[in-house]
Amino acid sequence: MKSNKNKFIILWVDDEIGLLRSHIMFLEEKGYQIKTATNGVDALEIIKSTYVSAVLLDEMMDGLNGLTVLKKIKALRPALPVIMITKNEEESLMENAIGQKISDYLTKPINPSQILLSLKKNLESRNITRATQAQNYMQYFTKLSQDINMGIISLKKWVNIHKKMIEWEMEFDDNPQYDLQNILSEQKQSANEEFQKLVLNNYKNWVNGNADIPMSPDILNTFLKPLLENDKKVLFVVIDCMRYDQWSFIEPLLYDTFDIELHSHLSILPTATPYSRNAIFAGDFPDKINKIYPDIYANPEIDESMNSKEKQLLNRYLQKVHLNIKNGIKYIKINNAEFGKQIYSKFSDYNNNLIAMVINFVDMLTHKRSKSDILQEIIPDEASYRSVVKNWFKHSYIKKIFEKAAGLGFTIVVTTDHGSTNVEEGTIIKADKTTSDNVRFKVGRNLKIDNKTALLVKNPSDFKLPLTRVANNFVFAKDNYFFLYPNNYRKYKSLYKSTFQHGGISMDEMLLPVAILNQRK
Repeated sequence: MKSNKNKFIILWVDDEIGLLRSHIMFLEEKGYQIKTATNGVDALEIIKSTYVSAVLLDEMMDGLNGLTVLKKIKALRPALPVIMITKNEEESLMENAIGQKISDYLTKPINPSQILLSLKKNLESRNITRATQAQNYMQYFTKLSQDINMGIISLKKWVNIHKKMIEWEMEFDDNPQYDLQNILSEQKQSANEEFQKLVLNNYKNWVNGNADIPMSPDILNTFLKPLLENDKKVLFVVIDCMRYDQWSFIEPLLYDTFDIELHSHLSILPTATPYSRNAIFAGDFPDKINKIYPDIYANPEIDESMNSKEKQLLNRYLQKVHLNIKNGIKYIKINNAEFGKQIYSKFSDYNNNLIAMVINFVDMLTHKRSKSDILQEIIPDEASYRSVVKNWFKHSYIKKIFEKAAGLGFTIVVTTDHGSTNVEEGTIIKADKTTSDNVRFKVGRNLKIDNKTALLVKNPSDFKLPLTRVANNFVFAKDNYFFLYPNNYRKYKSLYKSTFQHGGISMDEMLLPVAILNQRK
């Protein structure tokens, strides 16, 4: 007999158990320990007094029938796997059993392999999955390492690398393997380092139209303009500060309602709302925006006012490309759930063919987490961050708005202006008092930094950034660094360490989703 390494004890309940001796011997040969009962009362007494791993339960027995026994088992041990075996193929019986959270349902006549498969699925799938997962990941690890070392320059290929890493992060969320997760984390760090080199070497070319995926200013032209030219009604939604991995958690919640086309874009630098989101709504880079509205970037210390012209920028874009939107556009910025609920309740009243909507929840969550011990406890890492964003979306007004918009014939285009990254290391910057107070990027004059930890841009026009009276330098943090001043270094390092920030150069901040949602027919 094979040793039962996992000590799986199976209780088989059948009033004709003597006829199943060959099946029992087969399972014992496979390493399972089998206990038997010929009626429901005895079975319940065994479950009360003895630990069992799973129950094989006959549906038709004298005395207590299978469904009655099932109900009592679930009252005693709700998580105990119960596999029901029956001659009855009536759909109502199956539905009743499923409703009582049966683990599996087998119809007689059964063979030993069927039972073995069901037991493995319910008792050993985790270990089997983990073994297969480990093998598959190590194959992926080898291939990715080769890709990184080849010096990939295509942003499309970098998006695929980023998405594959996210898939593995999500896989390990469901089936944790801490040794492999550590390897993945180190590999992601290596990939980020190579991606940053790519940005440093190619960003000037990309902003001049040589990127092989759209950048922030290209989103309207690439994704909205074709729809609007075909007289489609469009709901355009920008979820501020949403990462690609967070969208990957949200997307399955929409599968029942929508057909989804998933694309990608590259956020401009800085990966921050005043620059990347303005660029989205303007269809232009910040240097051009600055010429139209020089007050926007006149004082880089006042973030709140730097996105006050988004509706005007969008209208200007539509005029520039000669798009006349039926009934004009509706621009909505949602900063709290109560206002979001109001928008949902009156959404049907809007008769505009283009509705642009900015959702600030994820960005607010990111910033408030930095200052809240409670939120840092709830969101200690990327995995919990993904989970919180998913739960927010699942129960939020925005999912309901999507469903209502689809029913009204809207095509929904969803994206984000930038992502965020978990910062760990402080790096000193020297600057004057007019310098902006952002953590992952700075705007100011005569900024001095360590070139190993940050990129210094002395000529903003190279990156199509605005040159203003108070700002002639930009710096962007690399890796997981964040900027600190020499005074109060220890205090602020402790404050910002292990917080999610944006503005710098990383895959999570720059490689972003664009999803096009159409209601399923």
